[in-house]
Amino acid sequence: MGELSGAPETEADAAKLSLQELNGWIAHAEFRASRLKLSASLKKSAMKRLVWLEAQRERLHGVPTPDRGRF
Repeated sequence: MGELSGAPETEADAAKLSLQELNGWIAHAEFRASRLKLSASLKKSAMKRLVWLEAQRERLHGVPTPDRGRF
């Protein structure tokens, strides 16, 4: 099997990351959700990941999440 990307999958994984690392994963997720041409289901999945990562950043570091509305 191939290697995993190292992206945080659980709250425990996210807690191990520094704010800078978490911001990097958020930037990657935002790029994937907004810039790449994806199918509707992959785009929705990417947005869910982005919203989850931002919620983890708020929970762990107190950085407010942007209002993304409904996706």
